[in-house]
Amino acid sequence: MEENHSRENEHLEPTVLDWFKSLFRLRPIPIPEEVVPKVKPKVKPAPPVIPVVKERPTIRVTAAHLRIPIALFLALMAQFGLEQRSGSVTTSIVLYVIAAGLLGWAFWVGDIPAASELKSRKRFRAITVRVPFLTASLFLSVLTFIASGDNRFDTMTLVVWIGSIFCITFSLWEGEIEPRRIWDKIRKWLSTPKVNIKFDGWQILVLLSLILIAYFRFVDLNSVPYEMWSDQAEKLLDVTDVLNGKHSIYFPRNTGREAIQFYLAAATAKVLGTGISFLTLKIGTALIGFITLPYIYLFAREVGGREVGLAALLLAGVAYWPNTISRLGLRFPLYPVFTAPVLYYMARGLRLKKRNQLLLAGLFAGIGLHGYSPARVVPIAFAVGIAIYALHREARNQRKKIFNWLIAAGLISLVVFMPLIRIAIIQPDLFLLRTVTRMTGAEQAIQGSPWRILLENIWRGLTMFGWDNGKIWVISIPNRPALDWITGALFHLGIALVAVRYIKQRNWMDLFLLVSIPILMLPSTLSIAFPDENPAPNRASGVMVPVFTLAAIPLAMIPKWVRKHWDDRRAYGMSLIVVVGMFLISADMNYRLVLEDFSTMHQAGTWNTSDVGHVIRGFAESVGSYETAYVVPYPHWMDTRLVGMVAGKPTKDYALWPENFEEVLGEQRAQLFIVNVNDVEALEKLRELFPSGKESRWFSQLEGKDFLMYFVPPEIGTDRNLIPEPE
Repeated sequence: MEENHSRENEHLEPTVLDWFKSLFRLRPIPIPEEVVPKVKPKVKPAPPVIPVVKERPTIRVTAAHLRIPIALFLALMAQFGLEQRSGSVTTSIVLYVIAAGLLGWAFWVGDIPAASELKSRKRFRAITVRVPFLTASLFLSVLTFIASGDNRFDTMTLVVWIGSIFCITFSLWEGEIEPRRIWDKIRKWLSTPKVNIKFDGWQILVLLSLILIAYFRFVDLNSVPYEMWSDQAEKLLDVTDVLNGKHSIYFPRNTGREAIQFYLAAATAKVLGTGISFLTLKIGTALIGFITLPYIYLFAREVGGREVGLAALLLAGVAYWPNTISRLGLRFPLYPVFTAPVLYYMARGLRLKKRNQLLLAGLFAGIGLHGYSPARVVPIAFAVGIAIYALHREARNQRKKIFNWLIAAGLISLVVFMPLIRIAIIQPDLFLLRTVTRMTGAEQAIQGSPWRILLENIWRGLTMFGWDNGKIWVISIPNRPALDWITGALFHLGIALVAVRYIKQRNWMDLFLLVSIPILMLPSTLSIAFPDENPAPNRASGVMVPVFTLAAIPLAMIPKWVRKHWDDRRAYGMSLIVVVGMFLISADMNYRLVLEDFSTMHQAGTWNTSDVGHVIRGFAESVGSYETAYVVPYPHWMDTRLVGMVAGKPTKDYALWPENFEEVLGEQRAQLFIVNVNDVEALEKLRELFPSGKESRWFSQLEGKDFLMYFVPPEIGTDRNLIPEPE
């Protein structure tokens, strides 16, 4: 321990006594120098580390954030109430007024991004005419007028008519046309065919939209609607005439009809082998309805950009109103299919100041006159559009040239219309029959003041989109709006937005959108002698072009508004989800309206001629023949011509009236009489004249659609008890 203690002392600092002792030992201890202790600089203590929390951006909610959502919500509530007939109509109107006021306020103060106008700096050019071709066109038009006198599209008439159209178009066409150069390109391509198809993201989106719409338009086409009525019988007889070589310019059957549908249906029957059938008619009209949609997209794109175009395409594509009128096998979709390109080429031609676009508008307007009689107002809408444009600042100092362009487009329409001009002159009563009987008292006396009825018709026509699309059950669901409640709300918001936008910006297209609606509805609203036929969704079908464009404008506006005011990617994503969600709800409602509500209602309202036709076919292919089957007519029952069309004998009318029963008494082959269950007199007479007959009943799945089958066995060679079994 002592040793350890001494070691510890070695490390201690020597005292003064130790130093004196070292002197006596003659080993003095060195005196250490003074060591100045190092003083560490004072360091201020570091502040405590506080974890940094990223602040979330605070959103200051202003009126700009609220006006649009509240307006949209109120409009949806208002239209939902109108469609469901729930609550007071006044309440819905008040909600709409508030919504329109908020939306107009939002646009006026800049909440909504202004639509970009792509204007051309070009000026309208004076028309240069290729005189030789203009002269040739006039000459060929005269020949067309003369050749059309027999109301036939024979080879001579077609050659001179098509030649006149080509010459008038070429004579007014802007720019050089080099046929040899065009032919060289065609030959080069034919020698080494090569097609380069490239799609960007937007084009793929449009293509996918068209595929979705095609499903809506063609699903269950053969069965929705299921039964024909008398209008289809008239059409199929005209198609039969075409297939038998009767190529009319104007078909006189059923108060007169234009020609396009009948030639289209005849081609469908031949190419697809569908024969004289309801499906033949439906394939053609459904295809026409589908072809309309790309032009609705293009027109809406001219109005508000590609987002508005896509929204209009989708809303129109799935909507119940255009879908139903395209499924009926009648000429109704021939009105919008020509209205859409006329409006598109007019809008594009005026924006870009390209004469050829307006010439194409005139060409389509002329062709449309051969489709469906309501299309006769399309040239009026075209002229009004040009006039509205001419009244605005874009046309300053160029109005004379603009009207010259309109005249040029009108000349093309006139040349295309020439065969029907001849028919209108030689058969004015036939050509104008439907128009005159609806506008005047020629068929039915006008009940009241014509001007009062006209104003009431206009009001009911303008309210068909959000309130009541009429009473015509064979083409629509009566007493409901033409639009579903989401599209209806968007449409009314679109009207408010476009009206305020026109007041502020004076864009001619905004005014035209609003004015075109009553013009394109004239074929319905001018039904003064028959006001109950208004509104007519078929005669007003051309108006769907501006209607769905107006509905698309506020729908496409929502993401743009969010991007401007919220400045947040998540908010923008949510806005897209809201827009897609609204569309999907709308699509689901329209799907049910067409394939469930309309289908069920239509089948319940039409007579089951297909059942009778199948029974007669079964009879003819077993114990009887097509010649010995009959349908006994009964008031307000089925069209007996349709029975033959279903049975496979399209030109045979199976009607046999009770007073003519004696005419078949001598028939030795088996006979089958189809009788209405309420026709007691006819049944008693059959029992009296054919006592060996056997009576059975067809039980339909639909209430009130049963019918009786009275089977008369043959006189010789066949079992008299053999009765055809119902299928």
